[in-house]
Amino acid sequence: MSDRYYEMKISTLLNGADKLEADLEYLCALVEQPDKEFRIADAVVYARAVTAVTQQLDFIIEDLSRNELSEDEECVKLTHEEVISLTSYTENSEDALKLLEKICGISLRSN
Repeated sequence: MSDRYYEMKISTLLNGADKLEADLEYLCALVEQPDKEFRIADAVVYARAVTAVTQQLDFIIEDLSRNELSEDEECVKLTHEEVISLTSYTENSEDALKLLEKICGISLRSN
């Protein structure tokens, strides 16, 4: 890791992972335990949402969890590239979830 890095609080990272995991569980439950009220109108849009959330969660759990901690052990050190990647994963998830809401009427904020 280079000398230049950003820091993110471990609690923020863990809270984000917890939220993504809950979102993923909810999305998977729509298929595993179908509800007549929440039909999946477009399987491709649904799959894109599941994939985007999964990729973001995997990046946090698999990649960022290996990073060094700050001296006080309250923060994870992130490179510039990791910040860019995390932002990209976040934007992809948000875009996919907005499309899921628009096309399928399924909103994680409302449900």
